[in-house]
Amino acid sequence: MKKHSFTVFLSVFAVMLTFVSTLQAKVYLDIYGTTFKKITIGVPPLKGEKSDSFSGDMSALLNKDLDLSGFFITAPASLIDRELLDEGIERQEINFGNWRSVGIDLVCKGRVQVKDGEMTLEAFLYDALDGSMMLAKRYRSKQSEWRRVIHRLADDITLAVTGEKGIMSSRILFTAGRRNLKEVYVADFDGQNVSRLTNYRSITLSPSISPAGNYLAYTSYKEGRPHLYITDIEKKNEIFVDRSEGMKIGTAWLNKSTIIYSHTSGRSSAIYAYDIEKRSKRVIIQRDAILTSPTVSPDGSQLVFVSNMYGSPQIFSQGLASGELKRLTYYGNYNSAPAFSPKGDLIVFVARMEGGFQICTMNPDGSNQRVLTSDNAVNDSPQFSPCGRYIIYSSLRGGTNSINIMLFNGENKRTLNFTEFGEEQPKFAP
Repeated sequence: MKKHSFTVFLSVFAVMLTFVSTLQAKVYLDIYGTTFKKITIGVPPLKGEKSDSFSGDMSALLNKDLDLSGFFITAPASLIDRELLDEGIERQEINFGNWRSVGIDLVCKGRVQVKDGEMTLEAFLYDALDGSMMLAKRYRSKQSEWRRVIHRLADDITLAVTGEKGIMSSRILFTAGRRNLKEVYVADFDGQNVSRLTNYRSITLSPSISPAGNYLAYTSYKEGRPHLYITDIEKKNEIFVDRSEGMKIGTAWLNKSTIIYSHTSGRSSAIYAYDIEKRSKRVIIQRDAILTSPTVSPDGSQLVFVSNMYGSPQIFSQGLASGELKRLTYYGNYNSAPAFSPKGDLIVFVARMEGGFQICTMNPDGSNQRVLTSDNAVNDSPQFSPCGRYIIYSSLRGGTNSINIMLFNGENKRTLNFTEFGEEQPKFAP
C-alpha cells in the first residue's frame, strides 16, 4: 500500500548516546504482566515562536494519544502551574522535585520552530524521579503534517516506556456505509485522511491488505453475486476474480503473495490458497459442511477456521504440513471469527453468550479462554494490532455499527470514529 508522501526526519541528539545502554536495559512499564499501573505523564505546551494556539493544539493531541494508548494518565492542565510552565526544556532548567510533588512520574518537554512552511520539533522525555533522560529526538516535516509528527512522538514515548512502539501512526482498514451499500475505506488511526478504496455502490465485505501493502482483497456484490476480488492498489486494476458459484469470503494472507479464503457452495465448503505471483490455486481443506473465517499463525504452520462439521459453529485448527485437525472450542453453541496475534501466542474470537456476542481470547491450543467484553452488543470481527497489544473490533448497538479498540487484556476500551456511516470489519493496514 502506498505510504504517505510526507517525510519525517529524525536525529538523535548526541547527549542520547550516554543513555543508550540504560534505555535498552530498562523497561519502565511491563504491559504483559497480569496487571500494571498506569504512569502519570505531564505534557506542558510546547515552547516556540509560533502562536500559543498552535503549540497548544500539538500538546493537546499528544495528551490525547498518550491517554488513548492505555498506558498513561495524562496530567490535567490545572495541575501544571505557572512555575512549571515557565521552565525550560533542558534537564538543568527543570525542577523535577516540583513535578514529583504533584504526582507526575514522567515529563515531556518540547520546542517547535516553523520557517517557510517547514517545522522542526525537538522533544525530550524525562523520568521525574531522578531526572534521567529517556528520549531525545528531533522531528522535521512540513507544518501541515504536524499531526503525524505528534503521533510519531507518542509512539516513540510508548517505545521508551514499554519497550515496544505505539500504534498512533497506524492506518485502519474497514468497511462503512448503509445496509445495502458498503464500501472499503482506509484512514489514519485518529480519524484523519479517510480514503475510500472501492466505489461500487454495492455491498463490499471482508477486506484485507497483503503484508507488503500492495494488494487489496475483498468480497463484493458489484456484479450481483458475492465474488472474491484481488486488486493491485497502486495500479488500481483487478488481478484475480473468483466468480464460481457460492459465497467466497473471509480472507487472510499466508505470505506477501498468497491469500487464503473460504468458498461455500450448497452443503460443501473449501478453504483455498491462491498464489498471486504463480497464479495457482490449491485446496487446503474441503468438507461437506461450512468452512469459513480462515486465519493463519504467524509462522505459517497452523490454519484456524470456523466450521459446523459437528453441528454448531466452532473453531478448529489444522496443521498445514501435517493436516492434523483439532477442535479448539467446546463451550457454547456459537464460536466464530478467529484471528491470530502477530506473536502467535493468542487467538481472539467471538463467542455467543447470554446477552450478546462477546470478544474472547484463547491460547493456540484452545486452552485458557478469557472473556474480554461483557455488554449486550453484537461484537464482531476482532483483530490484533501489529504489536499484539491491542484488539480492534466492531460493535452493533442500537442498529449502528462502530469500531472499538481495547488492550489485549480487555482494558481501556475506546470507540474510534472515521466516517458518518456505520463502520465495521476493521483491521490494521500495513
